[in-house]
Amino acid sequence: MKIAIIGLGLIGGSIARRLRGFHGGCTVAAYNRTEATLRLALQDGAIDEAYENAGDAMDGADLIILCLYPQLNIDMVRDNLSRIKAGAVITDVSGVKTFMVDELSKILPDTVDFVGAHPMAGREVGGYKSSTDTLFNNASFLITPTKNNKPESVALVRELAEYIGCKHVVTTTPEEHDEIIAYTSQLMHVVAVALCDNPMIERSTFFSAGSLRDCTRVAKINAEMWSELFVENKDALVKRISEMRGSLEKIENAVASGDRTTLEKIMTHATKQKLKWLTE
Repeated sequence: MKIAIIGLGLIGGSIARRLRGFHGGCTVAAYNRTEATLRLALQDGAIDEAYENAGDAMDGADLIILCLYPQLNIDMVRDNLSRIKAGAVITDVSGVKTFMVDELSKILPDTVDFVGAHPMAGREVGGYKSSTDTLFNNASFLITPTKNNKPESVALVRELAEYIGCKHVVTTTPEEHDEIIAYTSQLMHVVAVALCDNPMIERSTFFSAGSLRDCTRVAKINAEMWSELFVENKDALVKRISEMRGSLEKIENAVASGDRTTLEKIMTHATKQKLKWLTE
């Protein structure tokens, strides 16, 4: 089996590092725009073949893993359709799924199967040099098949997820993925950015015991990637922001009116929800 990894960043590099022995021994080809990264991946033994042209990496591949930003992933497929063989399976690691499914369905022939995926793992630093062969250990891996996918294609992506170390492989729809990720991931980045957009942060250096640091951890953000993800999932994210605004207004009104009873009810409910759903 030949596997092509398109983009050797944190996720693509970490996948490559775990593929040795997959399907009894596969050939791992990779595309990356930076030659130095390709050389390093070859030296590490993470890949077998290195290409500065995505089409060359995709040529003859049985499984293609798209690890660039969503629109770049689509552009790479569109620009190299003639290099993708009939029967190939394509998957991705993008944080938006409806957008990917809709756009690729306009491009791909019936002979090529796209199965959307999203490994729930990452670090605050990116790039191949930050990749590790333990990144996916005990992580969740989301698969978003459609009615058009072949069962064997979905099974291959599930097998990949389990092989790289993911503990929970969850199958959902592209729409449900985007609705929930808008809350669990995108809204968290919105909140962190909003906190750092407040001028009070300039006076806060010695006035926080850790809460501000914890709440703003993900504000150290890849602005190019996250602005794209926000816009590509705008309908779901706008809903989540509106819901957040409603919660803040309830708290604001209770504070403004000095209503401790309501505040205690809100906080008690929040504590119960945290302990029920998010206990480590």
